[in-house]
Parts: sequence; structure tokens; C-alpha cells
Amino acid sequence: MQLNIFTYLCGSFFIITSIFTFSDYYSDHLYSKLIGNKYNHNEKLKSEKKEKLNECIYSSIHGLLSSTTAILSLNTLSKQPDNEMQYLASSLCFNYFLVDLFHCLYHQKYLFVMHHIASIIMLSNVIFSFYNKRDIGYYVMYNIFLLESNTVLLNIGFLLKEFKFHYSITCMSWIIHLLCFVSFRLLMLPILIIKFYMTEPLTTENLLYLPNFALIISGSLYWSYRQTIGIKKYLKENSVI
Repeated sequence: MQLNIFTYLCGSFFIITSIFTFSDYYSDHLYSKLIGNKYNHNEKLKSEKKEKLNECIYSSIHGLLSSTTAILSLNTLSKQPDNEMQYLASSLCFNYFLVDLFHCLYHQKYLFVMHHIASIIMLSNVIFSFYNKRDIGYYVMYNIFLLESNTVLLNIGFLLKEFKFHYSITCMSWIIHLLCFVSFRLLMLPILIIKFYMTEPLTTENLLYLPNFALIISGSLYWSYRQTIGIKKYLKENSVI
């Protein structure tokens, strides 16, 4: 029996909220076990580190889940262009950004608010396109994979740094992430966007994606710069050469 997109939205909301609940519980456990009393002298820093660990867990689970479902959807596109796996991948991303938006507002992490709002608007348009059977799943799934598959690599770098692995190992993980980030977001994603507008009709609905694409590309440029500066600073502070 084929389920509609709204069924997937409801089901994925339960999955995402469960991921956040799981992450919140186990981040406290892992913080106590792995980091211990390292930051007990500074309650504010302790809270920030626990929240960062929590963010690493739930964002990594979402990144793996959404990018995996996106790839699985691409593997079935040739046989079934309008397939249910793309409904699942899109609805998971939509609900993740929706829940995390409230999470960011609650914890006063305003850096990602505009990013999340833009993502919610874009995914709302995507879901509406699926509802109208517009068959744009190929572009949507590649977009999700390119944007979400790097999350785990970034979080690995944070955990290596936090658990005091040798600076060269930590720095190498960040460099690998930066190379993948630039390749996916600043090389492959613009090519995908150009291909989309070359092959799809210039409807009002398709033009509405442009501001979001512009925000994603500009944000990716900014984060690439920030990561490059961060890697140089980390090397300068830790290298003995």
C-alpha cells in the first residue's frame, strides 16, 4: 500500500523527536563518562560543552539517516521516479529543521536560525511539488545528500579535539571535512542547481528556490572561510614546529 507525503511527515516527526530525546539523554551520560569533571569549575562552559555534545549526536544521526535515505531513493529513481523513499528523506529533513529551529531558539543559538528558516521554506516547496507529482525527486535527493552527508565528519573533528587526541589527527579530520564540504557545496551543488534550471521550466515555483540556493551557497562560502581560519589557528596554537 502506497503512503502519501503527509503520512511520512507525521511519521518522520515522531522519528526526529525521538532522536532529539535519545540524544539529550545519552549526551548527559557520555559527558559524565568521557569528559567527567573537566569543566565543573565553570558552569557556563560545562553547559555549552554538554549542549555541543548533544548537538553532535542528534545532527550526526540525522545526517546519516537523511543522506542514506536520499541515496537509497536515487537507486530506485530509474524504476520508480516518484518513490516513497524520497518522501521519507524530505520529510525527515523538514521535521529536523523545524524541531531544531525551536531547539536553537530555546538555547539562544541564533546563528542557525536563518539557515533553518530558509531550509524549512525550501522543503515546504519540495513537499508541495511532491504532492503535485512534479517529479523533481532526482534534484531534491542529490541536494539533500550533498548538504547533509558532511555533518558526521565535522562532528568527528569536534569530538577528537574535545577528547584530546593528537592535534595532527584532529586537524586531519577537519581538513578532510573541509575538502568534502568544498567539493560538495561549492562545486557539485552549483552544477546541480545549473542543471536544474537548464532542464526544468522556469515556473514561479522553481524561481522561489533561488533565494534559498543563494543563501546556501553564500553560507557555504562563509563556513569554508571560517573553517580554514579555524584550522590555521588550531595548528598555530598546537604545532611544535
